[in-house]
Amino acid sequence: MSTTTSPQASVAQPSVPAEIEEQIHQALAGGLGDFSVRELLSFLLATAAGAERSAYLRRHPGDKGNGSYPRALEVGSLDLHLDVPRPRTGQFRPTLLPALYQRGYSDEVQQLVLALLSSARSINAAKTALKKLGLSCSEDELDAVAKDFLEEFELRNSRPLDPDLLALFVDGKYVEFKDGERLRPATIYVAVGIDREGKKRGLACVTRPGRENLEDWKKLLRALLERGLRRVLIVVQDDFSGLLPITQSLFPQADVQLCIVHMQRNAKTHLGKPEATEFTQRLRAIKACYSPERAALEFDELCQHFATASPTFIAELAKKRDHYLRFLHYPEPLQATLSTTNVVEAVNGQLERLRRNNGGYFQSEENLHLKLAIAMRSLEEGKWLRPCADARACIDQLNALFARRFETES
Repeated sequence: MSTTTSPQASVAQPSVPAEIEEQIHQALAGGLGDFSVRELLSFLLATAAGAERSAYLRRHPGDKGNGSYPRALEVGSLDLHLDVPRPRTGQFRPTLLPALYQRGYSDEVQQLVLALLSSARSINAAKTALKKLGLSCSEDELDAVAKDFLEEFELRNSRPLDPDLLALFVDGKYVEFKDGERLRPATIYVAVGIDREGKKRGLACVTRPGRENLEDWKKLLRALLERGLRRVLIVVQDDFSGLLPITQSLFPQADVQLCIVHMQRNAKTHLGKPEATEFTQRLRAIKACYSPERAALEFDELCQHFATASPTFIAELAKKRDHYLRFLHYPEPLQATLSTTNVVEAVNGQLERLRRNNGGYFQSEENLHLKLAIAMRSLEEGKWLRPCADARACIDQLNALFARRFETES
């Protein structure tokens, strides 16, 4: 028996583990005489998937069951509806299902569906495009893929996290989405981590109504802790008003690096054009310093030099000098990565392209979530699939730093 979503396509039938086969035999022995063929097949597939998840959870005691989600399948000419069991981490998928996002269509059509979901202003607009291409039969597929991405978006913000990270990057982005006849403002709060193997992972991607605000940042950071995050070597963020002391209170043993790029942008706002150009040149020299101590001296000189040009702005920089230069205490290959929130900008950059393609705003809040889910999946299956080169070049040093700070505690 093969499960597909098209009468013309099928997936390779995996061998059935003895434990799953035994549970199916027990189910059959319980008496299923009143079941239709469609109901019987759905029941057997659900039983097999449930047994497979049970075996997975025994192998991964840190994970737990998390209900199920509906999935439409075709077995021969029969349309089936199956409740697929899932764990909290999202790391399990029954082998009886076709490959993720592949439901029997050719690779070319699958790629087209994803491309349409990424670029179209709405799901209905994508369906219209499919009809014009003579592929209206793929509309159900498009709906199903979109639903998978939306479920993944929700799961990303709730699944348990590994307790340890080498680095945590957080940043926010302002967007607008259509709500009826009005455009509503929203902020996307994004958290990306580098784990102890050097891989980048999307930890959270949350949308909240209105402009960026401190209360929403508190909720995001506390949610990371509630989901299991405990030990972080360094947190990289911008200098949003009031955020620094909150981060320090929630991650008291972590270094906090304030984004150098955000500081440069602020300098252009607070200083005249000639002064801002000189500020950037001096800052570039500071970033290239051979030691943190030398960088601190040059940073102090920079603040003294521009103190009269913008007293309030420069006084804040001077007060937070160590947080702007914390990246220099880390191995040289990773210093550029740790000096800015550009890791999060990879998500924001993809979203910005999608926003422009959508006419400058998103057609609905759901559409915004869909685009975010696609952007995150694109990174995780592309640039973030393997450990980043900068982290890989000094991974032993980073883990030694981590061990000295956290694993030698009495």
